[in-house]
Amino acid sequence: MKKIVLYILLMLGSSPFLKGENGPMSQNEQQDRIFSFFSDIESRHEEKLWLHLDKPYYAAGDTIRFRAYLSDAMTLCPDTLSNFIYVDLFDRRNKLISSKKIKRDSVGFANNLYISDTLSAGEYTLQAYTGWMLNFDPSCFFQKNILIGRTASDIRTDITYTDKDMMVIRFSDKSGSPLFGNEASYELFDRNGKQLSSGQQPTSPSGALFVTLPTDSTLNGAYAETRLKLGNGTLYKRTFFPEPRTASFDIQFLPEGGNLVPGTPQIVAFKAVQSNGYPAEVRGAILNSAGDTIARFSSEHDGMGIFLLTPQSAETYRAVTFCDTLSVSTPLPSIHENACALTVTQSENNLRYRILGTAPEGSVLIAHTRGLCHFVHSAPPNNPEGLIKTDSLPEGILHLLLADSSGIPKTERLVYLSRPQEQWQVTQDKPSYGKREKVRIDITVGKGGQPLEGTFSVSVTDANTVKTDSLSDNIRTNLLLTSDLKGYIHNPGYYFLDDSPARRHYLDLVMMTHGWRRFKTDDLFHPEPFTPKHYIERGQYISGYVSTAGGKVAKQASITAFAFNKDNVVGSTVTDSMGRFLIEGLDFQDSTVFFISSKNKRGGRIPCEVKADKLYSGLKFKPLHPFFTEDSLRSRSDDLQRYLASFPKPNNDGLGEYELEEVTVTAKDPNRPAVAIYKKIIDDTARIAKFGSMSLEHYIKFLPGVVNNGDWISLRSPSGFSYPAQIRIDNEIIYGMAQLYRFFAKEVDYFKLEVPSIMNPPLTPRAIFWDNYPCRLHIFLREDVNGIRNFVVYRTNGYAKHTEFYHPVYDTPERLANKTPDRRTTLYWEPYLRIGDDGKGTIEFYTNDKDKSRLEVVIEGIATDGSVCRTLQRLE
Repeated sequence: MKKIVLYILLMLGSSPFLKGENGPMSQNEQQDRIFSFFSDIESRHEEKLWLHLDKPYYAAGDTIRFRAYLSDAMTLCPDTLSNFIYVDLFDRRNKLISSKKIKRDSVGFANNLYISDTLSAGEYTLQAYTGWMLNFDPSCFFQKNILIGRTASDIRTDITYTDKDMMVIRFSDKSGSPLFGNEASYELFDRNGKQLSSGQQPTSPSGALFVTLPTDSTLNGAYAETRLKLGNGTLYKRTFFPEPRTASFDIQFLPEGGNLVPGTPQIVAFKAVQSNGYPAEVRGAILNSAGDTIARFSSEHDGMGIFLLTPQSAETYRAVTFCDTLSVSTPLPSIHENACALTVTQSENNLRYRILGTAPEGSVLIAHTRGLCHFVHSAPPNNPEGLIKTDSLPEGILHLLLADSSGIPKTERLVYLSRPQEQWQVTQDKPSYGKREKVRIDITVGKGGQPLEGTFSVSVTDANTVKTDSLSDNIRTNLLLTSDLKGYIHNPGYYFLDDSPARRHYLDLVMMTHGWRRFKTDDLFHPEPFTPKHYIERGQYISGYVSTAGGKVAKQASITAFAFNKDNVVGSTVTDSMGRFLIEGLDFQDSTVFFISSKNKRGGRIPCEVKADKLYSGLKFKPLHPFFTEDSLRSRSDDLQRYLASFPKPNNDGLGEYELEEVTVTAKDPNRPAVAIYKKIIDDTARIAKFGSMSLEHYIKFLPGVVNNGDWISLRSPSGFSYPAQIRIDNEIIYGMAQLYRFFAKEVDYFKLEVPSIMNPPLTPRAIFWDNYPCRLHIFLREDVNGIRNFVVYRTNGYAKHTEFYHPVYDTPERLANKTPDRRTTLYWEPYLRIGDDGKGTIEFYTNDKDKSRLEVVIEGIATDGSVCRTLQRLE
């Protein structure tokens, strides 16, 4: 890891961009600098990340299964340097719900995220990234909005708004009948969680709860938490996010090539967006300074469109745009006499470009795909047109830039280069299947007549209950399109359904209305310096720094880290000249607490302060995509309700959620016995040394206040009262305590052993076990004379354990006759489906309890040659 970071810093330090310029450069020097710019981009090893989920939506109590594809951002090959990824789940209030750190195994990254059965129904965001990706724009993180429903109720909701600043929430049962006369309440909060208002009322005859709303400015980002008490005492909860009642939209006008060039007919693209982030369908007219209409326009697809304009010098233009009953007036970009613009016309394997206006002397045309530079051609003013052969260029966004002799781009154009998609054959062994019947599916994939090899992920779901949205983001749309463009792209899957002329035209509208975002190209000769703040996480590590009591750098200090868990991870190092330390080669799972201690280079204890870096925690979450509107939620509600209906209903055994009257407990049990013992540790190395060789179990048994009962110990309070509970001495705990004393004997002041107080019924000798009850061992560490500790208690996240998907096998009469209902919606999930060099693979599984199975098969992955592959097929 050190070598990689050093290499990057050396590359930056030795870059020719940082040298002074003496006189004009030759064409070769100019090209060398541009190629060096892209070589520098390549040396940063930027990454892309995509998560293939087993389903498009989930239920509370469900499990999100995923396979993560981490690839090089330039080549899309999975030969990345990071060996860990982080997966977070946020709600719409930007609150972190759950998080996991995943370690790369021998094949890749695969795991799951459990959804608590108490989680409220609503829309959530799944975010994933690596530690190295934190050095770049967070907009390049993986993000996906998912719906999570609840199975505990058949309640339906609907929202409308009145003209009197009122949100009306109507509750009904599954048949549509209003829930009248039920006690309901709400609390309204702003985006920061500050309560704005609250109320309680019975539902109206139409099942309505009325929520008074503040102004639109205060409402932006607000949410309402509602509670509905049903007749049987069950409580229904849901959070609603009011939409601004004042509709608005925004429109941008973007000339092809970025500039309006006077005296030349030119295409101008536009994109209109509603205030909620979704496309707005618009129409309008272009007016000159005299108010004359010189062009008309209307959106063609998802708020985008184009029109033709011939700009005139010293003229100004504005657009009057209408969206339903709303209208806005927007100025068009200014016209500059010396402007130039790059226009393109695409045909099969050919790209013809033309430079409008006059290119500056010494200009060059540059083409790259995801940072992979293809060519740098001179573009003399007397030769404004050219032809680019694209048959050998990779699929994705081709970024064309026309730069002047000083490396400043004057105009640019994005073009999407499509390639023939891979061919899939997904063949089932039978025409139809019944209950609990074995299914065999043979899979073949190839491209251009040649088989594709790789490790893919496959999800087989019940098509009766799970409906995948073919227009949503997927591995192909993300890695090849959306991850490289600024802004939100609505229904990106639409542009990859086929290669029809209409779809190619709409995809070109996307190219003209979204800019490049992966890295900055403002100045090709003087790129933005890149100083990574986070390491490439090849392995787990702890970093930080040590300072003396006077705030000076503690050089050559000895650092030791100890993890108080069953693995007892230990590492040590020495601080550098800046007082920094890095302990590498660690390997630990789940949440781990480290004790990090420092000593001087002679091994003595020094008054200093140890601080450890926080690694990838507390990230500020920013949604990249708009959440569903109420209208879009309604269109998906049927699919989600069908999915939720496949889950078992809760039992009517009193185990539902009930609302109780509030109570406050203030008294303490006077008969509660003492539950702690204390032992001072003498600060004498000679006396403490014996604990390193003797059994700590033996040591604990003979402490004052401890009654030795063989394999068990009883605790006696200082007053002599004998506590009746007994605690089993756990070998792993004893071993961990011994290691702690061994490494931190001089820092330990005293410890406290705490057990629960359970008096009724009386405890039996084997009633309390260390693993099953909240027994706690508190370690109190010594404080330095100056109030500065030469240690730090550091908590960090370890990686999650590997999980495997279980699916039942009905291969015997006994298993086939099992009476446990099989309601699986994900019938099969394999994150590591191996497709051999012949392009073939096979999966086998069993159907659920449906009489007639309909299957939906989704396969995603990256082939060994870097081809991004995906197929969605439905089988009977």
